[in-house]
Amino acid sequence: MRTVKELRLAGLFAYLAALVVGLLLSLLLHVLLGGGGRLGWEGFNFWGLVEGFFFLFAFTFTLYLAQQAVRVPCATLLTAGLLAPKPAYRLAKPLPRVEALEAYEGRGVALLVQEGRPVALLGLSDGVLPLEEVPGVEAEVAASELLPLFFRQPLVLVYRGEEVAGAIPREALDRPGLGLK
Repeated sequence: MRTVKELRLAGLFAYLAALVVGLLLSLLLHVLLGGGGRLGWEGFNFWGLVEGFFFLFAFTFTLYLAQQAVRVPCATLLTAGLLAPKPAYRLAKPLPRVEALEAYEGRGVALLVQEGRPVALLGLSDGVLPLEEVPGVEAEVAASELLPLFFRQPLVLVYRGEEVAGAIPREALDRPGLGLK
């Protein structure tokens, strides 16, 4: 699982690589055409337009290949890492804590705590589900990385060190603005 910082860096490097490849290929075409292309403030001509379109094609195609290689959300890639998905802790909702099974009222999901340590989850399945069977991530993991974890359970736990900071239900990923696509 990658953090938001890692996704930002991957988006930045992929964008810069696409820019460099586009510029180098455009320069190569400029040299092959004898340096006659003009596309700028002083004027432009047909060969300059060809070079400009060639740059756009090379840049866009390289961006496409980079996205396939580094698997970052489109918004992160197109903004060179400026926009990134939210970290998991921003989506996590705190879970109520229950000291004993008898105290659980049967409404919603609760965290069973014994001797100050969380040991199980109540309300997710028919019985008590040990925390080892519930997928969990660190708080700084990007929300776009969580999707595969929801295939096993409808809930993902968010940890800060050893402590359970909260849980993210599957429905939370349906909201717009998370950078999942």
